[in-house]
Amino acid sequence: MGGLAMLHFKKPVVNPSLSVGPLQSACTSFASSSSSLLVYSQGVCTWFACYLLAPAHQPSFQFASLTTQGKCIRVFSHRNMKAPQKARDSNCWKGLLMKDKKAVCDVQSFSAPLKLPPRLAILGFEVASIYPLSVLPHFKICPLGANPQRLAEWKRFVTYLVDRHKVAILMIDDWDMFINPPSGPVGHKQFVFMSYRKKVTSLPTSYILQDCHSLDVVTGTEDDRSRYALSRFARTHPSYMETLGQMHASWIFGAIAELVDNARDAGATRLDVCIEQEYFHAKKLSIPILCITDNGTGMTYMDLTRMMAFGHKRPSDDDESLLGRFGVGFKTGSMRLGKDGVVFTQSKDSRSIASFSRSFNETKEEVEIPIVTYTRNLGWMEFDTNFQSHEQATANLRAIKEFSPFNEYMIGPKFKAFGDKTGTIICIYNLDRWGSQHTLSWDPKLASETDTKLKSDIQVRSRRVRARPGQMSREVPLDYSLRAYLEVIFLEPRMEIYVQGTLVGTRSLQQSLCKRKVLDDVLGGKKVKLTLGFSQEERARGNCGIFLYWHGRLIEAYKRVGGMIHNADVGLGVIGVMDVTDVMRLENGSVAILNNKQGFSDCEAYAALEEWLGIKADGYWDENFDKLKVEEEEEHAVYSEAKEWVQCNKCLKWRAFDKSFNAKNLPAEWFCFMPPFMESCAVPEEKVGEEVVTLKATRTF
Repeated sequence: MGGLAMLHFKKPVVNPSLSVGPLQSACTSFASSSSSLLVYSQGVCTWFACYLLAPAHQPSFQFASLTTQGKCIRVFSHRNMKAPQKARDSNCWKGLLMKDKKAVCDVQSFSAPLKLPPRLAILGFEVASIYPLSVLPHFKICPLGANPQRLAEWKRFVTYLVDRHKVAILMIDDWDMFINPPSGPVGHKQFVFMSYRKKVTSLPTSYILQDCHSLDVVTGTEDDRSRYALSRFARTHPSYMETLGQMHASWIFGAIAELVDNARDAGATRLDVCIEQEYFHAKKLSIPILCITDNGTGMTYMDLTRMMAFGHKRPSDDDESLLGRFGVGFKTGSMRLGKDGVVFTQSKDSRSIASFSRSFNETKEEVEIPIVTYTRNLGWMEFDTNFQSHEQATANLRAIKEFSPFNEYMIGPKFKAFGDKTGTIICIYNLDRWGSQHTLSWDPKLASETDTKLKSDIQVRSRRVRARPGQMSREVPLDYSLRAYLEVIFLEPRMEIYVQGTLVGTRSLQQSLCKRKVLDDVLGGKKVKLTLGFSQEERARGNCGIFLYWHGRLIEAYKRVGGMIHNADVGLGVIGVMDVTDVMRLENGSVAILNNKQGFSDCEAYAALEEWLGIKADGYWDENFDKLKVEEEEEHAVYSEAKEWVQCNKCLKWRAFDKSFNAKNLPAEWFCFMPPFMESCAVPEEKVGEEVVTLKATRTF
């Protein structure tokens, strides 16, 4: 009767020379020889197994002395191990794969080179091309057991990876792990490859090529590292961070709009924009910091790393509820506003801090983004070691405190501001300069004692007006007043916005027009809706044009079309409002909007839209103004809207009042239960209809 003896070497041994010495027993000495020698290699481990013959009367536990290169090693043998092929069972790992704390399937692997825990938790998914299987070391895992429900769940999981071209992301100690989609057809027993790499201290941006000769970054053979070096990954030098800010070089408010978009996508109902003074201990001076705070859902570690990455795969569908699409908004916006930024975010179960800083990366050859994540443990916040080791978190936190004004005394109050709610605070410092001063102006001394509106505003210091074809006016407040811009940034405002601590009176632009006319038509096979009207205030400033919205967010303002382009008097005071989401959705699934969301692509759909808008705007002008007969005594009359619209600060619904009511007499924060409405917030909002109301109309130009 025989037994199987196994010896495990941590390093591979090539062509080992082994001699089996006399088999011994603790009670009886006897001689025996090896009937067979099995050498089994897998991954970075090599197993040696000797099938030993021994008399049946000998004790079950025995050992043999194995000699290799002059060294004697004892190997224990058990009589009941019956076959050499069982040697591989000792290297078998079995565990449970989970997602969102729910079981996916029992899995196993005979070739895991790392020590795996009994449970593997999937943290998220990412595009498979970012972590190509061909350049990372990997091993097989396969489903285990015969439970039909779990096998079916495994098949759905693998099918999702294949259909979406995704990898599942896991983190184990100091390793990043990736479950890769298979190349063949998917079955209930489909095996997959799990690739891995050493976790880096700071978050590398997408498509960063790390040092290919360092096992700290990519663990594998020299061939693996060679393929990795020749792959299509590229290095990201810190100078690229400055380049990102050039996307909003022509208008700095476009950068703020990117951060406002992120807040709306996070479901925020309140947004605060303010500039505060903080003491920077490293520089030993007080500096201004632009702070943008929202009460949205906050971000987990995976959400934060996605936001910090330099772009990601565009969504295949055009979700009208979201504004984020290109994966560059935070980076381009923050780098236009200032040199450095720090993000504080709190989700339901975690807190995170991240630094996106040119100052921190000045002396580096590649961009590094320090991130620290905390998790809630019995009411306390501690480093989340699922994503980083304690040493990594400490090093990242030290870097954030060294290169930002936020030390240990200031980080706590930032998170305390959230209370038990969720939200995000983005702090931009080392703000952009306009000569010797800052590009943004917020000094209340610029305003007179009676001009409280300017004191609660943030303006572009130069007060330059953006260039538009056919425009002659130099008075366009939304070009240089943040408050004026945020008043009309959304087609249907549903978020309270505060600038310098004062509520912005957001308004639905189409509701503020008089002589309103709603035009429904079909353009390029798609239904379109255009609202045209007249604004006495815009006429007095010499403005006119169409406001174009995409996903309910303002993209172009005062776009002159038709006769407005060629004659400064034509269309004066005429304002149009239109959401062009459907029109700008192209057949290939993309959208004809620029990455900075301040214009549209020059394409056939946009050209057709311009022509159609010109025809409709000219027709409206001819119908309502060019053919108007006036009486001499009505020379100084003006047009006025038929209703006054006010928004409730609780339900954010718009309430319509008679024009005789002066909304300026209402308090800064008004609610439905207050006069003159005095109703519940549950009362439905009045719909905007077509209005043609004229009070003493005449042409005065």
